[in-house]
This record gives sequence, C-alpha cells and structure tokens, in this order.
Amino acid sequence: MNNHNSSSNNNNNNNRNLLNKNQHICDIPKPQFLSKGVFTLVGVLCNFWLSMNTVTTSGIDKLVNEIDKTYELRRPMITVANHSSNLDDPLLWGVLPNRILMDPAKQRWTLGASNILFTNWFYSKFFSLGKCIKIVRGDGIYQDGMNESIDRLSEGQWLHIFPEGKVSQQTQLLYFKWGVGRLVGECFRRTGVVPLIVPIYHRGMEKSMPLAKSPIPRIGIHLDIKVGNNIHCDEVITKYIEENNISNLSDHLSKDDKTRKDFYKTITLHIEDEYQKNIPDSNRGRFSHPTIKD
Repeated sequence: MNNHNSSSNNNNNNNRNLLNKNQHICDIPKPQFLSKGVFTLVGVLCNFWLSMNTVTTSGIDKLVNEIDKTYELRRPMITVANHSSNLDDPLLWGVLPNRILMDPAKQRWTLGASNILFTNWFYSKFFSLGKCIKIVRGDGIYQDGMNESIDRLSEGQWLHIFPEGKVSQQTQLLYFKWGVGRLVGECFRRTGVVPLIVPIYHRGMEKSMPLAKSPIPRIGIHLDIKVGNNIHCDEVITKYIEENNISNLSDHLSKDDKTRKDFYKTITLHIEDEYQKNIPDSNRGRFSHPTIKD
C-alpha cells in the first residue's frame, strides 16, 4: 500500500488529468442560455436580499479560491453545510463574487427534494437549469439522483449538500446521513481522486424563515457565515483499505450492501467529526455519539 504522500501525489496527477479523461463534462444544463439566465436572475435576487440584512463572514476568500481551483483543475469538491431553511441555497451564495454567483459553469450542483423543487413542469425545468438534482425522500442512497451526483463529482465538479438531510432549526446538528460517504467513496473508486470537503456553518437563516411562519424570507436579520478548514478524507480511506486488507476496492464493495454501508459510514463519521472540530460553535448542545444513525 502506498503511503499518504504518494497517494496525495497520485491524486494531484489525477486532478490534472480529469479534463482529459472526461471530454464531455456536463457543467451547464441545456439550453445553456436559459441556465445562464436563471443564475443571473437568482444572483441578482440573492444580492438584493443580502443587502437588506447584516452579514458577517469568515473564510469566504478561501472558499472562492477552492471554487476557482475546482473549475480550473477539475478537482472534485463537496461543500457541506447545516440546513436551517429551505432557502439556505441559493441565498447564502450571495456572498460569492458575481463572476461565480452568476456563472453556471462555476456554480455548484446541489440536491433538491422532489416534493419541493420538482412538483410541476415549470419548477422542474427552472431548478434543473439551476443545477439542482432531484432527490426522492425515502428512496435511499442508491437512487438516480445520487448516481447523477457521483457522475458530476467524477467529472471534477463542485457539489453542495446538506448532510443532515432535512431542515433543522435546533441549536445542535442532526446526525449526518451517510449518503455523503457514498459520494466521496464512489468518486474515489471511479477516479482515484478523493473529493475535497469544505465545511460551511451559518446562523441567522432560521430567523429569516422560521418553520412555523410563512415561507417568505424576512429582512433585517443578522446572518453569520463561516467557512472552516478543508476536510481531507484520504487518510481515513487509506486506513480503511489497509485495515481490511483490500487489494481491489471495487471488488470489495461488490460483496454485499453491508460492506458498502460500512465503508460509506466510516467516511461519513470522519466528515461529521471534522466538521465539528473545524467549526466549534456548531456542536453547541451536542454529545459525542457511538455510531451514525441511518
């Protein structure tokens, strides 16, 4: 088994070659001019809404740098954030420069609930043009939307997810769903490249859109957005492979569903723990846990 430094070097080489391996990258939904129109419209609205509130940010420059690297190098990246309202995405992206905010080629892909974003033809078309991938609640981590998300990551693109899996306005985080572990693990299995994880934590959206109130974002709130240190999953994957004496990861994961879930959960637990270490304020009221809830 190669050491971590060798693995990192190999990953860097793979990053440089992702464009060559993926000649047909789906980074702008078709028709492209409509997708550009959607992102421009939404970007203007996000800027306007944020201007009506007090916004404090930390680490945004670092996030912008990672977005640029992902686009230039075709290195897969996943941003993970707590989920406080149905409009966290896209409103939070209003803190990004317009060259990213309104450029569909550089913008994120994200997962969207079928019962909220894809309820009729117009919504389905609009949100698809906005790079939202349909997820059906209750269909698990092997559904088409998850497979499409892995496709986009494997092309070296940016994917944003809310690993808690649903909106929560509690002070403590919910357990992370292990779908995030599948995204990371399957991208690595396909490409040999481990996606970079960038943690984002925010407060204030729960006051803008309280769950018990009408779904209209309120203004005059204080919004705090923090970008934490990057989370790397290379070592935890390498350790899992070594401890299980795995010579071929694809063969190992094809054994049975329990084997796959064990691999995905190992990655998910690492991401969840590192998320809380990176952003200490995120674990207020939280107790350590022995395992991840499905």
